[in-house]
Amino acid sequence: MKKINLTFLIAGFAVVSAATLISPAKAAAFNINEIKQRAREMTVLVEGQAAPGSGVIIRQEGSTYYVLTAYHVMATTSEEAEVTTCDGSVYWINKEKIKRWSENIDLVLVQFSTEKPPIDTKKGKDFQPDCQPVAATLSNYNYPLYKDRNQSLSDSSIAKEPYIFIAGWPLQEQKEFVFNPGILYDNVGTSISQPEIRKEGYELVYTNLSHPGMSGGPILDSNGRLIGIHGRADGKEVSAEDLNEIVGQGWNESEPVRVKIGFSLGIPIQTFLQLAPQEDYSLESSAPKPISAVDLDSWRPPVSLEDKNNPLYWLDKGNQLWRLGREMEALEDFDQAIELNQKFYLAWFAKGFVLGFNGRYPEADEACNQATKIDRNFYEAWRCRAEALLELKRFDTALVALNRAIEIAPDNPADFTTQGELRFFLGQYRGAIESFNQGIEIRKNLGLPKSALLYNNRGLARLNLKQYELAQTDFERAIAINPNYAPAWENQGYLFLLSGQYPESLAALNRSLELDPDNVNGWHNRGATLYALKRYEEALDSFDQALNLDPNYEPAIEYRNAVLEQLGN
Repeated sequence: MKKINLTFLIAGFAVVSAATLISPAKAAAFNINEIKQRAREMTVLVEGQAAPGSGVIIRQEGSTYYVLTAYHVMATTSEEAEVTTCDGSVYWINKEKIKRWSENIDLVLVQFSTEKPPIDTKKGKDFQPDCQPVAATLSNYNYPLYKDRNQSLSDSSIAKEPYIFIAGWPLQEQKEFVFNPGILYDNVGTSISQPEIRKEGYELVYTNLSHPGMSGGPILDSNGRLIGIHGRADGKEVSAEDLNEIVGQGWNESEPVRVKIGFSLGIPIQTFLQLAPQEDYSLESSAPKPISAVDLDSWRPPVSLEDKNNPLYWLDKGNQLWRLGREMEALEDFDQAIELNQKFYLAWFAKGFVLGFNGRYPEADEACNQATKIDRNFYEAWRCRAEALLELKRFDTALVALNRAIEIAPDNPADFTTQGELRFFLGQYRGAIESFNQGIEIRKNLGLPKSALLYNNRGLARLNLKQYELAQTDFERAIAINPNYAPAWENQGYLFLLSGQYPESLAALNRSLELDPDNVNGWHNRGATLYALKRYEEALDSFDQALNLDPNYEPAIEYRNAVLEQLGN
């Protein structure tokens, strides 16, 4: 019988070719122009004492509108702040109604009213007089944000990276509304290097390019539904001393500088839904429709430097290009930065990062290893090595690299998720449980929402120790945290199958396949359950579904042959 599917988050480099979400083939592709217009209608410009930012309307009650944005956009409520809607109308934010649920999470809800005429009306091509502000539809769908792996590390289940869109008002002399596509990457922040950002709730990771001023704006799926709030870009703070050495003469900065490397970051809408009272939001949990290939090169922020003799210019340029899907050009830029300064550890890391993103794991490990030789305390480079080695199935050495990263920065719960995964694959189940416990505890201490992923994975480790009651408790906790979390339903179904509770197993597996109909292992386990119930015709249908998804899936082939024998074929 096929072993249970083991679902772990793989971040950093576990991306295969960029793909759209898979839904039934007969579904029509969604119109990007419709998503853009919807984004324009829900997005507002927020201006106050802090630097201008963006926000998204999530609810309307008569003339009162509720706007969700990043807290750092508001900064303080001591002075007046205003919002501008898509038609150019400007309204005061109600200072008495600003609401924040957690001192850690970078989210805030504000209100404005259209009961009175606007205090101003802005003109320009990006404000449309006939545009009507509308509330977003929130999505609670379980997006496939991580790669599914089973105990044999089969590649039968492949990660699907959905196209997503961010919108907002970047800081520029002329106000311009930006709607920018990209690819959603993972949802627990393994790729996030900055500890302060992890503590603020930023767990959505995506390739979309952004610019200051877009903080607080919406992150939308291919149905135009709100899946998160944009707010940060990843990077590395470099000391003035290091930069003076890297750049050479002419660099006169005396303060640390933040160098952009990596992804853009947002706070998942699930975090808001767990923190906020259950108000009357428009909420959907269905899968988004498929969308055709998207031009990722539609908009780019300016490169921060113009001096091509400065390695930081090539680093910034390359970081933009790989996020636009132009990995080969990005690698050339990183090589140019390295040529200017062989000891530029950030460029070595960026090169390794993109090589891993492209599936070139031996080269990724080599480049990131070079970065660790230059700077032994470079957390991101050790993390890069761990991910590349994991993909190469060199679990022992991957664990050594990851443990070094944890020594340097011990407060990333996602690192303990990956540590638990590596220990699991090495058969160290009790150690894996310790890792998942640590991840759960860190999330609690940071004020982050509970993770269905961590409880699910701890349950799998307990299952392998035959701690069935504890495993069942963990799967139930995962489902309670996220009722749409397909892996926990599948794993619960398998546990019921092991214990001979076949009707309960079938119900759980049916639910998992409703949420993730492209799960080969789920169809196989459903077939095994139906086989145990002697419902052979239905079992045959399930094994056929599994083989339609993966014609070489041996467990389903074996079971299908057994079913045919029972049917006398």
